[in-house]
Amino acid sequence: MAELDLVCGPADPLPEASQSYRLTTRIGSGGQADVFKAVRRSGGVASAPVTVKVFRPQPGIPLPEQFRAWDKGDAVLMDMLGRSVPGICRRIDAFYGHPPHQPGQGPDRNTLWPYQVLEYLPGRDLQELLPLPQRPHIDAVSILKTIATVLGRMHQPRYSGAHPALHMDIKPANIIMAPSGEAKIIDFTGSRYCTPSHLTSIAYSPGAGGPEAVEGHASPAYDVHGLGAVAFYLITGSLPRNGGAGLRSHPALESDPRLRDHLLAALADSPQQRPLTSQLPDWIDQLAPLVRDAKTPVLRVGWYSEGAAPAAVLPNQVVRGNFDQAGRHDEPATLPIMSGDTAASAASPTKPVQHVPAPTSVMHVNQQTSAPPVSPPGAYGRGVARPTRSQPNARHDQPEEPPPPRQPPTPSRPWFGRDGKLQALKSGGELSVVGGLFLLLCWAIWVLANALSDFFWYVVVLLFVYIVAAGVFAIARMVGTLVIVRLLGRTRRTARLSHLASGIFLIVVGIEFLKGVGFLVDAWTWITTL
Repeated sequence: MAELDLVCGPADPLPEASQSYRLTTRIGSGGQADVFKAVRRSGGVASAPVTVKVFRPQPGIPLPEQFRAWDKGDAVLMDMLGRSVPGICRRIDAFYGHPPHQPGQGPDRNTLWPYQVLEYLPGRDLQELLPLPQRPHIDAVSILKTIATVLGRMHQPRYSGAHPALHMDIKPANIIMAPSGEAKIIDFTGSRYCTPSHLTSIAYSPGAGGPEAVEGHASPAYDVHGLGAVAFYLITGSLPRNGGAGLRSHPALESDPRLRDHLLAALADSPQQRPLTSQLPDWIDQLAPLVRDAKTPVLRVGWYSEGAAPAAVLPNQVVRGNFDQAGRHDEPATLPIMSGDTAASAASPTKPVQHVPAPTSVMHVNQQTSAPPVSPPGAYGRGVARPTRSQPNARHDQPEEPPPPRQPPTPSRPWFGRDGKLQALKSGGELSVVGGLFLLLCWAIWVLANALSDFFWYVVVLLFVYIVAAGVFAIARMVGTLVIVRLLGRTRRTARLSHLASGIFLIVVGIEFLKGVGFLVDAWTWITTL
């Protein structure tokens, strides 16, 4: 981080307003924004450290368009703080001001830049922290639960009249880990309300963003994909996607189909196949024991729920200690109003600031073909995104893992929670329906061909057969659980075999009903003797 002495402030009638913030350290720099550690000065008194994010106007784009894009993200962040959403970086102030300048010098009054003042967060982001050789354990469950809580409050606001919102750029680089172990989500520059007037551009990180952004679509499922990308990074040490839409293949996942299927459900190519935002806490609770039981890389990441950590991973060993007191704050380069822009990753505390290509680009949404209605993703579909083998030139956060010896099979679809389980039970239900209709038709012919003096008895027989068919279905499900889940260790994605068993039973009973119809028996006998 570079030490410096610059001042800035809002364009205000008071002459001293343009020097109300003293910028002391450059935390990061990029193509669109600079991030500084600063103090607020008033009457000769300096405040505690704050973070000042300076958005530099970009040439070739009308200023009103850039300012509106910046204002959208700032409005969402301010609203989230007003709703008391936990686990996010606090916004302190926002204003338009002249460019930073040396103390005592007059500012360039012909130019106005957007400024955002945020709380100063000492610490490192998760993408920087994980590869460090000397660091404490990381509490993965706590991190994922924090993200899930933030997304739940953003997607499903608790206040009457509040509008759902999207973060739009959930990824390891936007999760700050404080020395105390607390995780906070940063960089709301690309955040938007779930409305067409806001969703005119989409912040897209090739390694962590959902593939629907390429087509200009975003919904709460886009943020769910981001949480899945963070989980993937905590398990494998790599981001989940190879630049394009394909998922990375990792030996630790391919060696454990249950872990692979569960993890990749949140990273499915289709937004409808991902868990609902409301299902994320259960999804995390189911993920943790799968990771603990799997042969994952030794990344010194804890996967124990609160109160369940073993003696080897005590609470005071989970992301504790002064691993970085100076701290890196916001990702300095994601003003999502231009595609193809570059940004800088934050500089290391021991290295000078360097300008590097940004991992986040921006997808513009065609206003004439507006984005589809934004609503929570539905129940899981069949299958999840198929992982692809890592490309030789793909950008990696860790050394490339050796490719698996075979092309991975398409993962099966797991189910999570009540909605997912119901969806699995319904899958294949058409077989039971066909059998039930066939039985009903045969029963009606049987009744009409015989005396109707005791019709109630015929109805009882029909109901009894349907009850027995339900029992056949239940027995088939129990056998499937014993064989497929308990013995083979795989996840069932449908109830098709159980429905097939009940459907066959109903058809067989229907044929027995037809055997009680005299003229049909005679006709069948005549046909077989020809």
